[in-house]
Amino acid sequence: MKTNIYISKIILAGLFCAAISMSSCKKFVETEPYSYFTSANFFSNEDEAYLATLGIYEVMSRPQTYGQSIPMLYDNDTDISQMDAAITADAFRAIPHYYGTAETDNFYQTWSSLYTGIDRANVVIEKIPEMPTYSSGTQAQKDNLNRMLGEAKFLRGFYFSELVRFWGDVPFKLTSSKAGENFKVERTDRYVIYEQIFKDMREAAALLPDKLPTDERINKWAAKAMLARVALMAGGYSLRQTALMERPANYIDYYKIAQQEINDVINSKLYKLNDDFTKLFKNQCQFILEPTENMFEVAFFSNLGNSSENSLGGNFLSVTTAQGVYNASLGRGRALRLFYNSFNPKDIRRDFSIATFRIDATGQKVQLFTARLDEQWTSAKWSREYQTDAVTERNTTSINTVILRYADVLLMRAEVENEINNGPNSLAYEAINEVRRRGFGLNASGSQVSITLNNAGTGYTSMPVVTVTGGGGSGAAAGVTTLASGRITGFVTLSAGWNYTSAPTVTITGGGGTGATATAALVPKATADQVNLAGLTKDQFFDAVQKERAFELNFEGTRRTDLIRWNILAARIKKTADDLRAYRANYAYPAGTFFRTGQHELYPIPLNETDVNKIVGQNPNY
Repeated sequence: MKTNIYISKIILAGLFCAAISMSSCKKFVETEPYSYFTSANFFSNEDEAYLATLGIYEVMSRPQTYGQSIPMLYDNDTDISQMDAAITADAFRAIPHYYGTAETDNFYQTWSSLYTGIDRANVVIEKIPEMPTYSSGTQAQKDNLNRMLGEAKFLRGFYFSELVRFWGDVPFKLTSSKAGENFKVERTDRYVIYEQIFKDMREAAALLPDKLPTDERINKWAAKAMLARVALMAGGYSLRQTALMERPANYIDYYKIAQQEINDVINSKLYKLNDDFTKLFKNQCQFILEPTENMFEVAFFSNLGNSSENSLGGNFLSVTTAQGVYNASLGRGRALRLFYNSFNPKDIRRDFSIATFRIDATGQKVQLFTARLDEQWTSAKWSREYQTDAVTERNTTSINTVILRYADVLLMRAEVENEINNGPNSLAYEAINEVRRRGFGLNASGSQVSITLNNAGTGYTSMPVVTVTGGGGSGAAAGVTTLASGRITGFVTLSAGWNYTSAPTVTITGGGGTGATATAALVPKATADQVNLAGLTKDQFFDAVQKERAFELNFEGTRRTDLIRWNILAARIKKTADDLRAYRANYAYPAGTFFRTGQHELYPIPLNETDVNKIVGQNPNY
């Protein structure tokens, strides 16, 4: 359920208005910096320290960060997905299609937001130790303030890691901004910054609670898990100022850092996978927190549906939907046809993650298999079918953005153990197989179904509607693709569904004809022996990890970074472009045209920054 961290913006806005005597709150919010918190009349008690700490979190809830840009634009286009393939000047297409420039405004909005978060964290890190209760308060007060200090240190490290992820070497500042300060600074090497990130996150983990959270505030284990992810990024390849992809000679040391943190998280025994992969995302759409799997997530909420307080995820990354039974959705996040084809059909993640249909105003699923309609297949994890349909969620939604799941921790363990031990050991196999068993539904009740056309009927003049009901499960759907001489000549299963305990009923109605019938049958699940990996070489297992991260984490903001740190982004984009052209010569895939090796592994330093800070420089080939 939604908790008080969601209203941090409202609290902060009210705080700003109440903190000083001014005739216009709007004027104050527009003109006064967050460094107001550095004044002597703040940090006088725990409540004020808490509000300042919430202000650090608030940066993540902006459209410029996790409300849209970071998970939706900066993670496309890859070998599994792309933003819709139109070529326009809109930033939401220019950035993922690799023709964004230093002038593209989203880059500066993200850059400046992350630095705002860092500056707010610096304020809290400086001010909390100066509070009298920090040193002389009750133990409960000290613990509470130390938790906030830990949150500030973690979030500072996290925001720096995001800057490094997208821009490489960046300006580095560990003190709060002061009036008259010189902000024209050179960039610092990313590995100097990495060392501070590790320090911040380790110190944070020592201060944060070791219990499962009841809201979206970070805890000890999530901090450790994020440290592991950052360590893998540091141990991977990145684009240097030489325009070459390089990794450190001691990269294995970073894998060992990740290994220790991952072991700590798993050994806490607090985390587990939801047995039902589909339920994890349905709960997310209904604002139900799952702290045992969703370890680190960004809070969104707006009673008024304001885009600045909500996320675009439930719209951009939903099934294309017409306004009617459900709220409309743009369906901008497109799944590539060849990625869909790479799934095992018995992997329930395929049909739950990828929509091969659109939803019309009546709530019916309409097939997207004919002609070039498969280029319109979308992400389906956050379908409007699972959302609240509240009026306030028509354009943006209050669905949280999950940054890190326990499934990711397991897959990181698989990758790390394989690399450190020069091949997979038992820990690596168990980690990846735990994710795979859930993905194939082995731990959940029920099965998928197959749907077969039995009678083509007669007299059809337009496409009839196929409806699947009953059977105890959900998600199964089929559609008619072609008609000839009044008969159904093309019929396709759109989704095999999940959790069916008996065969559902299939009905075919409308279209002006009669007599067409279809039946559904339960599909036996894959066996554990078919799902569990075994007997692989190091390279084979690494290839399996790469695929499994795509099957499990698609549209969750990690793919592009994975391909970069593995030094295969350029090769995968070329191969994807070639394979798509072989599949269909005119399949639209802009990345194949615009991506440039030695440039697009990083984003350009924003023009707004380079205009005022001439010594910051620019990334290669921009």
